[in-house]
Amino acid sequence: FPEVGMKDMYLLHHEEIESLAKNIPGVKRIRFFMTFGQSYLTHMKCLENVGMLSTKPINYEGKEIVPIQFLKALLPDPASLGPRTVGKTNIGCIFTGTKDGKKKTIYIYNVCDHQECYKEVGSQAISYTTGVPAMIGTALVVTKQWQGKGVFNVEEFDPDPYMDMLNKFGLPWVVDENPATVE
Repeated sequence: FPEVGMKDMYLLHHEEIESLAKNIPGVKRIRFFMTFGQSYLTHMKCLENVGMLSTKPINYEGKEIVPIQFLKALLPDPASLGPRTVGKTNIGCIFTGTKDGKKKTIYIYNVCDHQECYKEVGSQAISYTTGVPAMIGTALVVTKQWQGKGVFNVEEFDPDPYMDMLNKFGLPWVVDENPATVE
């Protein structure tokens, strides 16, 4: 991953896959990957092994609790993690298709630094890369660049003003026209 390095990545389900498949005609395959550090995976496996990730209620000292909800109450507030979160995110999409009769693959991505985000807004990059796109979508609706009756997903609108605003509001993107791909 550019600026981030080699990472183990895992194929996951994500609700975006369903929306993209519904709203992009002719798409043949959509996959969603995330990376996780080994420490995170080890902790999650341990918590799973002792039942703390369960959503099934249990009785504890006469009270019904849901283990994962109890665990959430014990964990630090995510907002408190900003000062100690280091490294960078790499969020992107790899597209393969045909343009002008030739097969083409491109990778559009953004890299965001946790500490730079913390200096700017007091949160780590995960919050930043979630909040800024939501703000941009809201701005495009308010300015009527994106409009319509009903509920829409981002991919149903003109991407150009959105992509322009990503560059202006701290999430500049890069196009790699010769990316490595994963099968």
